[in-house]
Amino acid sequence: MYQENIKRGDSVDGIGFTSKNLVRAYNRASELHKDTKRKSGEPYFTHCIEVLKIIYNEWGIHDEKCLIAALLHDTVEDTKYSLKQLKQEFGSETADLVEGVTKLENGDDKDTLSKVIDKSFLNYRVAVIKLADRLHNMRTLQYMDEDRRYLKAKETMEVYTKLAESLGIWVVKTELEDLSYQYLNPKEYLETKAQIDNDPRRSPLFIDYIKSGLEKLLMENGYQPQVDIKLSGYWALKHKQKKDSIDGKCDSDNFLNINDLVSFRIVLPTIDNCYLLVKTLHEKFGEIVDYERYDEFIGANKRINGYEAIQTTLNSNQGPIEIALVTPEMEEFNSTGVLSLIKRKDTNRLKDYVLKLVFTPGGNIKFLPEGGTGVDFAALVDPRLVACTREKMLVDGEEVSVSSIIPNASTVEIQTYPESTRAPRFPLEKYCVLPQTRKIISKQRILEKKDNHTIKGKSILEEILAPKGIFDLDGLGSIINPVLFNLGCENCEQLYFLVGIGALDIKELKQQLNRCKITKNNLQLTSIKLSGPDHPKILVDIIQQISDMGANIVNVFQELNGDNFNLRIVVKGLTPKEGDEESNSKENILREKFKNDSRFTVSRVV
Repeated sequence: MYQENIKRGDSVDGIGFTSKNLVRAYNRASELHKDTKRKSGEPYFTHCIEVLKIIYNEWGIHDEKCLIAALLHDTVEDTKYSLKQLKQEFGSETADLVEGVTKLENGDDKDTLSKVIDKSFLNYRVAVIKLADRLHNMRTLQYMDEDRRYLKAKETMEVYTKLAESLGIWVVKTELEDLSYQYLNPKEYLETKAQIDNDPRRSPLFIDYIKSGLEKLLMENGYQPQVDIKLSGYWALKHKQKKDSIDGKCDSDNFLNINDLVSFRIVLPTIDNCYLLVKTLHEKFGEIVDYERYDEFIGANKRINGYEAIQTTLNSNQGPIEIALVTPEMEEFNSTGVLSLIKRKDTNRLKDYVLKLVFTPGGNIKFLPEGGTGVDFAALVDPRLVACTREKMLVDGEEVSVSSIIPNASTVEIQTYPESTRAPRFPLEKYCVLPQTRKIISKQRILEKKDNHTIKGKSILEEILAPKGIFDLDGLGSIINPVLFNLGCENCEQLYFLVGIGALDIKELKQQLNRCKITKNNLQLTSIKLSGPDHPKILVDIIQQISDMGANIVNVFQELNGDNFNLRIVVKGLTPKEGDEESNSKENILREKFKNDSRFTVSRVV
C-alpha cells in the first residue's frame, strides 16, 4: 500500500514504523522518487517498499540500518540525492550500504564487480539488500521487453543465484533460478514444470501419506512429530537430471531416479537424536533403503554453503524420496542461511562466515572460503580439472603455485596437462580446505589404482589371447558373454581388473575361453598392433595394405599420445585354415611388411 508520507507509529503493509529514522528514510525516498514510474506504470517508490517488505516480512530481518538502506538503495543512482547528503542525513554506515548496493547494480561486468570487492568481502547487509532488490525485479520482469528480460535473467543466473547459494539462502536461490529459467528457456521450463508437477511423488496424497507415517514413527519413539516438506526447484531438478543422464544414472527424459523432487525434513532436538532416528528408520525400512545415497553433511563435512543434515533415501513404490534429519538450528540455516544468523544476531558466526568471489577466465563467478586454494577452485570449477592440474596456476595473469590461497576478487586460470589423467600427479589433497575437494581427490586416487590394475590385467591377458588372433576381449561382442557370466564378471573391464589384482584363476579363464570356442580357428580373426610417430594419411596407407591382401576390417581402435599414434586393427580373411597354405602366407606377408616398415616402433600381427 503506497503512501506518500507517513508518521511515526504508522503501519505500511504489515511493517510498523516505530523508528523515527525509518520514518525519515521512508519519507525521503518517497519524495525523491515521486516523479518516477516503473515499466508497469506504478510509482517507482513501490519497488523500494517491496524490497523493504521482502527483507522485513518474508525474511524477518528487522535490522534498522539494513531497512533504511533498503528504502534508499536507488536514491543515489536514480535521483539527484548524493552520497554525501545521504551520509549527512543517515550516517556513514547506511551510506556505505547504499554505495555497496549501487556498485553491485552497476557491476554487470567482471571488471567492475572485481573492483567493487577488490580489497574487502561483501558486507552481508549489502548482499541481503541486493538479493531482495533483484528478487523483486525478477518477480516483475514481465514488464520489460524481451531482450532486456533475457539479459537480466542471464545475469541473475550467473551472479545472484551464486551469491544466494554462497550465503546459504536456499529459498532465495531456488526462486531466482526458477524465475530466470522461465525467461532463459521458456519452452523447456514449461515442459519440466509439467513433468515434475505430474510426478506422483509431488501429489498431496502421497506427501501426506509419507509425512503421516514419519510423524507416527516419531511419536512411537517419543519425539514431537515435526516433519517439514521441501520441494526442489524446477531448474535445479532439470540441471541434476541432465548431469545424472551424462553420468548414466538416469534417463534424460524423466526424473524417476532423482530422489529430491520432494524432501521430508525430520526436525529433532539434537544431532544425537538424528543419529538414533536414522538407525530406527533403516531398521524399519531396511528393504527399501538406498544405502548408496546415505550422506552425512555434518560438522567438518558440511557443504561449502554451510548446509548440514543427515540424508537417506527410501525407494518408495512411487519412486525414491529423500529423508533428511536435522536440528531446528540446522534447518533454519539450511533454508535461510545468513538471514538466520542476522535474525539471531550471531555476530561471531557472521564474522566467520566469509566467502570470497573468484572469477574464471571466461568471467564466471565462483565462491570459495576465505582460505580456499587453487586446488579448491579447480574442484569447484570441474572435478576433472583437479586430476590433470599442473603445479602452477595463473592468478590475475601471474604464475603462482596451485597450493596458494587465492586472493579475493582474483581471476584464476588452472593450468592442466594436455593428456587426461585419473588423479593428480602431486599430493594436492594436502593443499585444500574443503572436505569436498579431499573427497574428490580420494575418489580419483581409487579410480587410478583400479585403472592400473585393469591395465596390468590387459597386459597379462594379451599373451594368453594372442594365439587366438586377438589382443583383448573388447571387440568380440556377445561371443564373450558366456565367459563373463561363468566367471561372475559384469563386463570385460571387471575381468581385466580381477586378473590384474590376481583374483581370477588364469587356468580357469583359459578353460572357459576354450569351452566357448574362442580359438583362432573358430574366430578366424587376425589382430594387428602398430605404434609410431604420427604421419599424414598413415591410417589410409595401412588400411590400403590390409585391403590389398584381400582382408576385411572388423574393428579399428586408435589413439594419439602426444605426437605418437597407437593403433589396433582386427581383420578377417588373413587367418590360416587347416591345410590352407595361401591364407597362412598372407598373414606372414603382412607381418613382414609392417615389421620392416621404419615408420612403426611397435609392430605385431597375431
